[in-house]
Amino acid sequence: MGCGNYRKDDIAGARDRGCVCLAVRAIKDVQDAADQDCFDCKNDCFLEPLGSLVSPVGNAPNTRVFKLYNKKGDLFKVHPKHYCWKTPYFRVKNVFDDCCATLQVLKKVHVTGADVESEDELMGLNNNFEYVLTGDCITVDLDCFCAIQCIDDVRVEGVCD
Repeated sequence: MGCGNYRKDDIAGARDRGCVCLAVRAIKDVQDAADQDCFDCKNDCFLEPLGSLVSPVGNAPNTRVFKLYNKKGDLFKVHPKHYCWKTPYFRVKNVFDDCCATLQVLKKVHVTGADVESEDELMGLNNNFEYVLTGDCITVDLDCFCAIQCIDDVRVEGVCD
């Protein structure tokens, strides 16, 4: 495994994909399980797990935020439309074919909703930030990446809408 190198699986004849692909597929499974918790009725008697009425499931994390690193070890960033900066934060929307994925581009904002304009501002936020969807998606070949870093499990508004 690693950096797009794969081998034939002698038993099943399937290709053994890189760890980034496997990790993104696992993240997608975790997020899909969380997305099943999108309920309009926050006091439904069938809500699980126990404690959901006190701390509603609707506030539970629905996103595992991650960063990707290319084969040179550089952080992969994209430039969302209508923004003057690049962001390295993603949420997996779909994994398809051998190992391609549609990623939703996320940005960090101050809890007040104010945009963060620079890396320096990001560093000064401490824990006073949240992740929001930019409205942009990118499609990537996961075999082009050598590392993935999971950042946080968070609730991103607009995902279940």
